[in-house]
Amino acid sequence: MAILDHWHPVLPSSQLPRNCVVGVKLAGTNLVLYRNSKDEVGALLDYCPHRRMKLSLGSVYHDKLQCLYHGWTFDANGNGESPATPKMQACAKHFEVAELYEAIWVRNAGATTEFPKFEVDGHYNVCNLHHQVKAPLELTLDNFCEIEHTPTTHAFFGYPLERMHEVEVEFQPTDTSVRVINKGPRKDISFFLRMLVGIGSDYLFMDDWTTYFSPVYSVYDHWWQCPTTGTESMVRWRLYIFFVPIDDSETALFTFAFTKSRYPGPAGGVRLFAWLMRSQLDYEISLDVKVLEGLADKNPNIDGMKLSRFDRVLGLNRERIERIYRGNGAMAATGPEN
Repeated sequence: MAILDHWHPVLPSSQLPRNCVVGVKLAGTNLVLYRNSKDEVGALLDYCPHRRMKLSLGSVYHDKLQCLYHGWTFDANGNGESPATPKMQACAKHFEVAELYEAIWVRNAGATTEFPKFEVDGHYNVCNLHHQVKAPLELTLDNFCEIEHTPTTHAFFGYPLERMHEVEVEFQPTDTSVRVINKGPRKDISFFLRMLVGIGSDYLFMDDWTTYFSPVYSVYDHWWQCPTTGTESMVRWRLYIFFVPIDDSETALFTFAFTKSRYPGPAGGVRLFAWLMRSQLDYEISLDVKVLEGLADKNPNIDGMKLSRFDRVLGLNRERIERIYRGNGAMAATGPEN
């Protein structure tokens, strides 16, 4: 199993209009995406087999990708033709493509991995976001898989610093996933947002997520709940965040945000405030990006770190990244027990 055998989102659909060519990088591999006049999307290695020109510098010609250098054209399967020597043919490496949830996804041609499951029946798609982080995959995932940073980093999600000792954390690892459940006193939130989401004054913040490793992504459920009656907030979040390595030092974040509302009306009235929810979520993730880019040491190795009770997940994730995502076999995790 190679990293590119897994399905990855690599570009928001809006960034690839018709008759357009865009270069992207996935796990250190340069790819070129193009969309023709029929709205068909192709993905090839960004490398012309003729004279090694970057195909991403080319254009769409007669619904094929044309190399800038000598005008060779390639279809979505990588089949190439030379205008100067018609009988000469060449093949560029191509990738399988899927366009779902307003994003373009790729994987190695012929791979048998399953597409990630989106369980969003009854949910409304508030927004899809794209961020880039100057930090490696493991460190980026670390930040999104522990809540100890939420008091000092986040404005809306998480827990107050002075009450972090009250937060309960539970780990439920399986052979292929890691689930983490947190609950504790919520952060102080503005009256307007509390009324909008339906959060009582004494509600706890509930944070339940599961991380999967083909590809690497986490599914987050966020809601607020009354500790005595069990009554939940009127609105819940479900976020799918994909951690896509650009190379060894940079990671792309693709966030697909959904909500479920108990208010009456279409989508539980969420459409009226989708702009606000999108703005708030984009701001929260930008705070994560800022923290990650401020790390003094971006070596993903966690040996020697002083890890807290919330950090067991770091070792659990690393073992599964190596074994499932990178295909390096059964490897022992560093840090806390796996």
